[in-house]
Order: sequence, then C-alpha cells, then structure tokens
Amino acid sequence: MSKFRFAALAAGLFCALPAAMTAAAPAQAQAALNALQAINDKIDAQVVPFKVVIPGGLCDSAGQGTSTAEIVIDSDGAEGEFVVTSIIFGTTVPGVPLTGFEAFSINHLEVDGDRFYIRSGNLLGPTDGSGVYEATDIMGTPSRRNGDSEAPLAGGNFPHQIVAQSNDTDDIHINFFCSSDDDDLSFANILVAGWKRPADTITVTYTPGN
Repeated sequence: MSKFRFAALAAGLFCALPAAMTAAAPAQAQAALNALQAINDKIDAQVVPFKVVIPGGLCDSAGQGTSTAEIVIDSDGAEGEFVVTSIIFGTTVPGVPLTGFEAFSINHLEVDGDRFYIRSGNLLGPTDGSGVYEATDIMGTPSRRNGDSEAPLAGGNFPHQIVAQSNDTDDIHINFFCSSDDDDLSFANILVAGWKRPADTITVTYTPGN
C-alpha cells in the first residue's frame, strides 16, 4: 500500500470517528436515563416503617348494652398498599378499672370496604394491683369460639398484619365492644405501626364508644 493510500484511509477513519461518537451519544444518554429511572422506580417501590400515636378516650360509658368504639386507619397514597402490623392500646389513670381489659373485645374488621366479622373474646383480665397501667396489642388476638370469659375456647386469630390499598377511602376500620355495667375503660393513647411508601401519610382516628 502506498503512503498516499494509507494516509487517505487514516484520514477517512479519523473523520468517521466523530460522526460515530455523535451518533452513539443519544443512545448512551438514553441508557443513562433508563438506569436512573430504574433506580427511581426501585426507590418508589420501597417501603419505610411508620408509627402514629393518637390520644385515646373513653371506650365504654358503663351503660346498658355495648359500646361501638372504632379506629379508622387511612393512607393518602395515590397508589399502592400499606401494612399495619401493630395496634397498641394504653390505659390511663384514672380510667383503669379493676377488671382491666375484661370487657374489651373486637367485633369486626373492614378493609377497603370488605367487612370481616372476627369476634374476639375479652382481651385481658386485670393486671395485679389496683389502678395499674395496662397496654395490649390487638394484632393476632385469638378469635371467639364461645362466650365463656373464664374458660374461653381458642379459635383462629385476628390478623397478625393487615394489608390495605390507598384508594381514597378510609382504608381500615376496626370496631370494638367495650361492654361493662360497672366499670369505665379509658385509653390514654393508641399506637398504630407498620410499613408504608416513603411519600405516603398515614392518619389514625379513634371514635370513642358510648
């Protein structure tokens, strides 16, 4: 090959390189954008723990019949689910009857408009001592197979976790009975915990029984 022929080929190659690099740049930029979007999608799909603590209130007025106290748990997320793993009730002083949580039971659970009757027995007998603070987590509570509070028969369980959608409604309702003719039961606070998407906000509302 002559020197002139080689020089011509080299010049052509060097001229072609910038054109090839220019043609590849949009594809490389798009690949980088796709990679960033994939990272953002993974971040959006992640969940973080949440904890909401609200004031409680009277659960039963000690009148005839039963009380229908209720908790509503709602997410403002535009899409996707959230999970509730813990709902803790703490009593207050004054407000802790000698019978403790004996007159407190779960009636039903409603998730995204679907209602499930998961009647529990009375949750707890009294803690030793008078006027002692008490607390209980209702998640996983055994459901009721008979009405004998002294010798209950174990059944299934209230869910250990509840998954609900964020569909612009009150996502989770839990309805309680707090029936006692002799003692009032009051809650100092209620804690709800679980997992949610980072941008979502969880609100909890307690409606006292009467």
